[in-house]
Amino acid sequence: MRPARLALPAIASALTVLLSPATAVSATEPTSSDINYTATYTPLEQAGSLAAEAQGAAGDAARASNPRPPGGGDFNYHDVTHDECVRHGNSAGKPEWVKNHFALCRRGTVQVVGIDQRTGTPVGTLTYVETIIGYAYQGERSISFDQYFEDIQTTGTIKDSTTFLINRWNQSSGTGPILHKGQKHGGVTQISGGFRGEVGAAQEDASIKGWKRESMELLTFDEDAASGTGRDKVHKFDFVPATFFISQDKKNVQLPEPKISVRFDSASYEKYKKGSIFTNTRSTLTYDRSNAAVNETAQHIYDAQNHPENTVPAKTGKKIPGAPAAKPLHRIFYDTTLRRQNRDTARAVCQANWPNYSSQSKDCDEYPFATTKEGAYKAQGNFSARALDKTDNQKAGSQLSAWYNDARILDGDAFYVQVK
Repeated sequence: MRPARLALPAIASALTVLLSPATAVSATEPTSSDINYTATYTPLEQAGSLAAEAQGAAGDAARASNPRPPGGGDFNYHDVTHDECVRHGNSAGKPEWVKNHFALCRRGTVQVVGIDQRTGTPVGTLTYVETIIGYAYQGERSISFDQYFEDIQTTGTIKDSTTFLINRWNQSSGTGPILHKGQKHGGVTQISGGFRGEVGAAQEDASIKGWKRESMELLTFDEDAASGTGRDKVHKFDFVPATFFISQDKKNVQLPEPKISVRFDSASYEKYKKGSIFTNTRSTLTYDRSNAAVNETAQHIYDAQNHPENTVPAKTGKKIPGAPAAKPLHRIFYDTTLRRQNRDTARAVCQANWPNYSSQSKDCDEYPFATTKEGAYKAQGNFSARALDKTDNQKAGSQLSAWYNDARILDGDAFYVQVK
């Protein structure tokens, strides 16, 4: 069972009670050497506040002055806006919401408690909401994040003047190598500064007051193709936000947070020859039966998924994969022989059921697609072929090809097909 979550006002109220003078503060004010810290992170399903929206306006301005790299041209990424992230929160049961392969959102409440080790009582607290908006790219092996620190509240010995925060990002795990500006770990180079408020850092206001004043930063990471493997130079990488809370005498605690999984590639057959995606989401292609341009093909796929008994070739107990509730399809690109065999097998079925269909301005449509390993040749009859209007079928094929590019579906990638 997941722990219950409190809204920030409730958290603040609870912490005020926690730190009442009668129970939380010793007779002798603790020094920094007397205090140990704990830090916890709790994902937020949904949360919003005027303060967070105000932070978002500042963040939108910062992002506007730091646009995406030019590699993606005029590609529409459908980015997550800060306001959308605040309203949506994370996906149920997941630490983040991956809107699509190129847009990610995460929100969580951070709570830091200072404990007087002499008495075991809490003497100071820091709470804030951390919002992370992620950007993956077409045309660049890059990833970037907007990281916000919002609704910052302090009590007890932790004050606006307190200086003890460092924000860094790790690779692979919460204990992996720490990324710094200009340094490379595991093939990934951090381009931006990447940490704020470090004790003793030059020209940094390391106080919590400074974090309230400048509570948003941009982080960018580049990845080199040499780190990739296989024909497509694929490299899977986990980023882990790793905030350290360090007291003046160098005591520290690291905030444990969930990882953000990314894939980089240099697939030459994609429209954009290299790119990056967030992987924690399903890839789903959608066709619409109300779209007159592709309604015959969409209806064919719908029938194959929902009424396979009414499709050809006839087979008892036929099950055709690819629907959102079924097993996925897998793209094939390099195996040109299998792609040809899939088409030839389907065309033989069309010819047997619609003789000379090609002379009647029709194409043979096959589902699963010939560009999937679940296509007709190895399907053992679990496929459907149908002679359809040539213009309709070729338009639907063009949509499939465009979607492979737009979603960066690589050879071997799993995906689903939804029909409205």
